[in-house]
Amino acid sequence: MASTINEIIKDSFEKLRAEHLTFTPDNYHKIFCEIAKKKGVVVEDCQKVTKYIKKLESNLANEASRLNVSTIDQLLAFFVSRLNRSSSDQSEQLITALVLLSRRSLQALTLLHNKKATTLANASLDRLDMKQDLKSIETIKDKWFDFISSYDDSFLKKLDKYGKINKDDLEKMVNDITKILDRDDDSEIYKTVAPLIVATLTPSIASSMNDDLATISYELRNSPESISSVAMQEEIKSFIKKRIELDKEEVKNRISTLDKILDDINKKIFDLIDTSNISGEQVRGIKKDLTSMNLKEDSFESVQEKLIHIATSLELETKGLSDKMLENQKTITKLHSRVKKLENALVVAKKESKEDFLTSVATKRALDSEIKRVEEAFKRYKIDYTLCFLDIDHFKVVNDTFGHEAGDVILSTLGKILRRYLREVDFVGRYGGEEFLTILPNTDLTQGIIFADKIRKIIDNYKFVYKGERIDVKISCGVAQRSNCKDASDTIASADKMLYKAKQNGRNQVMPKVK
Repeated sequence: MASTINEIIKDSFEKLRAEHLTFTPDNYHKIFCEIAKKKGVVVEDCQKVTKYIKKLESNLANEASRLNVSTIDQLLAFFVSRLNRSSSDQSEQLITALVLLSRRSLQALTLLHNKKATTLANASLDRLDMKQDLKSIETIKDKWFDFISSYDDSFLKKLDKYGKINKDDLEKMVNDITKILDRDDDSEIYKTVAPLIVATLTPSIASSMNDDLATISYELRNSPESISSVAMQEEIKSFIKKRIELDKEEVKNRISTLDKILDDINKKIFDLIDTSNISGEQVRGIKKDLTSMNLKEDSFESVQEKLIHIATSLELETKGLSDKMLENQKTITKLHSRVKKLENALVVAKKESKEDFLTSVATKRALDSEIKRVEEAFKRYKIDYTLCFLDIDHFKVVNDTFGHEAGDVILSTLGKILRRYLREVDFVGRYGGEEFLTILPNTDLTQGIIFADKIRKIIDNYKFVYKGERIDVKISCGVAQRSNCKDASDTIASADKMLYKAKQNGRNQVMPKVK
């Protein structure tokens, strides 16, 4: 018997933890009695309420059973309510007073600037004005319960980006917002805009302006308000103008290189034409196509199109070459085929090295390259970033229960969801197994936590179905900001540590929590 009681105690503590219930005497007593009853163990403390109810008069005992009185507190409340009914006159007065109190409370609710609550309060007032019956009161009571259960005030969190606002008092909240709108936020705007300006100034082609960019970046980081100064504006304009000129020069150099290549191709084509049996008229047609190309004005696409046209003409007109040329052509064809195969293999290899075949997100190797890139941007231009680890909870159980094909479907779907909800500047890859890592540039810790929790909620509510069977999938997330860590490796370790903490705290959550 002692061992059975110990098992019930152990099971009670485990159920309290599993259901996230507070360790109070009432909760423990309730769970303990439920488990004891399931195991068929009669515990005297669990039978007290039943024994007390049996000692009551039959009408009171039946009413207590109908009301599901199961605890001492509920039984005491039941006795108090019956004792308060000292006479029918007092009961009627009490009911009248409660109806009036309900009316005043409902009238107050209509003044709280909540459309749904106001509509429901007016409907309740109309119900009180009509002949009252238990069914109608129960109906309106259920509607209020639905309102309380589904009411979501998370939209108030949108105000957090404006500053500290008291959301418990509507009048004070309006006053706080008014104060925030009235104050001068130029400095905050400059702090936000400065890193964006630095990012847009990054050279597109020419790389010789990195030192100039580093100087402007340093000034903007240390003094964001300098954006408003005429001197800084002129310096930025000068930088952009210089960069455009350097880009033009770089393009000009590249066109010059292309021009030399085309001249060489042109000479070789003419030599080929001279050694072939092509007629004079055909030669003049090909020469006309070549001389019509204007490398100074035509676009790269136009040049490419004309070269393809010339190559096609040559392919059609060189059928009369000598036997030696035919033999050479066969050799060239074989070499072309081999090159084509090598090119295709190279394309496939490059794609496989950067994209995970199952989830279509980046591979671990591509993730490492991206982390090096954003780390270099952080060190040079102080462009901060945040890492977010996401891991599927109990994924082994899913594989063991539904099979590895179901696990692959879940991984593929999770990759699709992540790609859908990321910004263009963000980056996501499969870190290993069921673990994903997202890189969020220009994102602080709070914004990273909000993003991770958004993905967690989407996965929590997503209907994963495999072969007609619903699979419940949840994820845990760990977030870390680069500027709070020593280096990139420490940032990864911090995010992984937060993920482990989320797992320890019960899973299906994001760590750290938003303060």
